[in-house]
Amino acid sequence: MNVKKPDNLSAIRNKFGVPARRGGAVEINGHPGVITGMSGDFVRVKLNGMAAGLPFHPHEIVYSQD
Repeated sequence: MNVKKPDNLSAIRNKFGVPARRGGAVEINGHPGVITGMSGDFVRVKLNGMAAGLPFHPHEIVYSQD
């Protein structure tokens, strides 16, 4: 059973002025990934091919316009 988690990134969006949303496509240093959540003031991103998300500062991330 796949349960959709709530998007708890509103604090990140408000504080840093970025369009961070859970499940949103992003790019880090040319590597594609997906936002999985947050950890403090950091956005957790699961890069393609990795097993778990890693924390990145919201301004390090290139957000998809989709």
